[in-house]
Amino acid sequence: MAISTLYEAGLVRTKYSIPGAGYYLISRERLNDKLNDSTRHKLTLVTAPAGYGKTTAVLGWLEKSNLPAAWLSVDDNDNNPMLFWRYICAALEDMAAGITRDTEYVFSSQELIKANIQINILIDRLVGMESDFMLVIDDVHLITNPLISKGLSYLINYLPPRMHLVLISRTEPELELAKLEIKSQLLRIGTKDLTFRGEEISRFYKIRGFPLDNKDVEKVENYTGGWAAALVAIAMSIEKDTVSNDIVAGIARSGHGIYQYLKDEVIGSWPLEKKMFALKTSVLETLCEPLCDAVTGESNGAWMLQDFRERDEFLIFLDDEKHIYKYHHLLKDFLYELLKKSDPAGLLELHARAAAWYREKGLASHAIDHYLKGQMYDRALTLIEPQLADFAGRNDYDTAMTWINRLPESYRVNSLDIAGLYSDYYASMNCFDLSQKWIDRIKELAVEIDDPRRKLYAKVLFSLASANLLMREGKMEELLSLMKDVKENEYSYYKTLEYFDFNISDIYFYRCPIYKGAILFGEKYNEFSEIARKLRTVITKHPGYAPLAAGEYLYENNRLEDALPYLLKALEEARSANCPGTLVPVMVDLARIKRARADLPGAFAALEECEKLLQSINKIHWNYLINAYRTCLYLDTGDMDMADKWIGSSKLNIYSEINRIKEFELIVYARVLMAKNRTDDAGLLLARLLSFTKAEARLHSRVEILNLLAMLAYKRGELTSAVNCMKKSLTTGIQEGFVRSYVDEFEPIINVLKQTVSHLRNEEGPDADLTAYAKKLLRQTQANMRVLLPAKSEAAAARLKSILTAQEIKVLELLYSAHTNEEICSKLNIGLRTVKTHTGNIYSKLGVKNRAQCIKLVRETGLLD
Repeated sequence: MAISTLYEAGLVRTKYSIPGAGYYLISRERLNDKLNDSTRHKLTLVTAPAGYGKTTAVLGWLEKSNLPAAWLSVDDNDNNPMLFWRYICAALEDMAAGITRDTEYVFSSQELIKANIQINILIDRLVGMESDFMLVIDDVHLITNPLISKGLSYLINYLPPRMHLVLISRTEPELELAKLEIKSQLLRIGTKDLTFRGEEISRFYKIRGFPLDNKDVEKVENYTGGWAAALVAIAMSIEKDTVSNDIVAGIARSGHGIYQYLKDEVIGSWPLEKKMFALKTSVLETLCEPLCDAVTGESNGAWMLQDFRERDEFLIFLDDEKHIYKYHHLLKDFLYELLKKSDPAGLLELHARAAAWYREKGLASHAIDHYLKGQMYDRALTLIEPQLADFAGRNDYDTAMTWINRLPESYRVNSLDIAGLYSDYYASMNCFDLSQKWIDRIKELAVEIDDPRRKLYAKVLFSLASANLLMREGKMEELLSLMKDVKENEYSYYKTLEYFDFNISDIYFYRCPIYKGAILFGEKYNEFSEIARKLRTVITKHPGYAPLAAGEYLYENNRLEDALPYLLKALEEARSANCPGTLVPVMVDLARIKRARADLPGAFAALEECEKLLQSINKIHWNYLINAYRTCLYLDTGDMDMADKWIGSSKLNIYSEINRIKEFELIVYARVLMAKNRTDDAGLLLARLLSFTKAEARLHSRVEILNLLAMLAYKRGELTSAVNCMKKSLTTGIQEGFVRSYVDEFEPIINVLKQTVSHLRNEEGPDADLTAYAKKLLRQTQANMRVLLPAKSEAAAARLKSILTAQEIKVLELLYSAHTNEEICSKLNIGLRTVKTHTGNIYSKLGVKNRAQCIKLVRETGLLD
């Protein structure tokens, strides 16, 4: 058997393959009939204590139903969200080829995983499936990580129409199921359903060669209560009694507990060779001949597994053809605990052998797991440390932290590489004090190093970690001081990073963690240039962050012509480095410039070009942000059909969890709600977003949200509230030097600014700077509108012609001019009934209910300008 058959991309292939059902499977029509209802529900929960045959029941039903199915067998190691969802994607690969490739990059970022990006990709890829299919997750009770449970709840909520989820668990999973139960989308299969009844018990023993009369069937049913594990135990007991096959004796020997039975009757009756094999291999999650032989030190793996298989002794068939199996949890847990008590030193040695085998096969993650279980921390560390820089470079901290946190503290605090990873990890989480603590630890460890090359490595690591933290903190003066100490010849020797990946999800540079680089460009150009030059010495590729910072600063300050050369330079570098964190903001900035110049077709074209460039990078979540910005352009053109289409596909609502990944999409969602006059919903969502931006100190987003709240309040006629929101926005905007954040709101913000300027003038002790700032923004927005109005009127006219007939446009013009129906009859020489018919059609097409709403819509959108 080729090792590649068992492992793929570091995953155990058989964990996401449908197990074999075993030799002694009986058809349970009563249970199958209930499971057939799974296709009429989103979720089926199969819950019962250990040994009730949950997995076997689902396998038997799948075999009969012929439904396409994906399968994942969970184990204790799968409580890492990254690993769990990688397995889910691998399991679904046969349903939609390419899912594993499309989602792989997500697992390098905790933020992306927490934002359910991998689940969104899954849903979008599977939503077009034409036939029903199942995803079965076995042993869900082993999942205790709340992030995984949260993700599963999200998946269930947005499950594609043809996809059905089956969860097998000993206990009720911690999921949000209330909505499903209300909508009758949840099917429960419980202990009562799984319990074997008389006729099923009879067939269960008959297929094993032990036909029972009705009296014996009744005895077994009364004694076992229909518990599948007890039925198996009795069958194995009868099998050993080759003389009488006495069912009563089998019941007597089985005892009152399955674990006691395993000890006294099963393990106790095995030949010594079989017992030792089972005990030693209980350290393994997956069983195959070469691995078993490596662990036991014998060469009997093949026939031992064959013996277990033929006797169906608590062995699960992962791939019968390739002879890959695993022990049932009941047996494995019992054997492992028995080994731990009887031979603790031997247990550690067995883990060492398993680790050595995995290491030889190049499967480092599995080797590390066994070294840690075997308490061989030095050996584990030799495999962990070389991978940490790569993990940090990819923002993939979950796997590394899972390993590191299993090491004793003395190993964690005395490793340079672990200190470096901790500093990067905490910096990425905005836990700057903790990041600094580990940077200080790098410095302390460096003092104790005598080897010159190792000492130089410590110096480089200290500088890189410090630069990363200072960039994220926005401490540009300290960063410049640090960069002055960089000696290019030293750093080029250890130049291993392609580039610093600072932006994983922000559509504007002003919202990414290093946005203060843009401010430095405007305030201290020479220092900005020096830092950018020195940072280039420690990376192998130039991702374009420096010219992006410059270009976006100039754009925000309304210097569009000056911004273009920098943005084009950033685009060139981003394409060369395949860095979407620069590429997407650059292309969106170019689209914003097109929009500012009233070239909406050009803005749409820039987004289309961005999508083409992203295809080779294959980081799909950026497309969600592009689609959100495209929706802003739809709102500019009055295309509510496309805006509604985006709303329907966005998997968002006003109560969606807010995080950095979803923030921009939710802001656009609020914009669409405002356009649809759902002002209460828009206000609620914007209030939630405002709280988030305050807590996260996201100033650029905060200004946009305050502007929207001000415009929303003005639309409602709440002038005091509108002014208060605008004053809060201006207070931040003047500090940060924002201009386009206001000008880009176009006409809707003009009246709010006018009202605010008037209010500021009338205040006692007016803030002269704030008043001047508001006046400046008002003038620039009005000037911008003089450019936009002709194009806007042309777009509105085109929009009208696309949805209204020529006669309806004439009627609309007269309605807007406040003509009565009778006057319209006279002017157009048509009857009153015809006028009412045209009016009804106009209202329907424009999405309004009466004349007042119609006139208001025409005035606000400039449809007839």
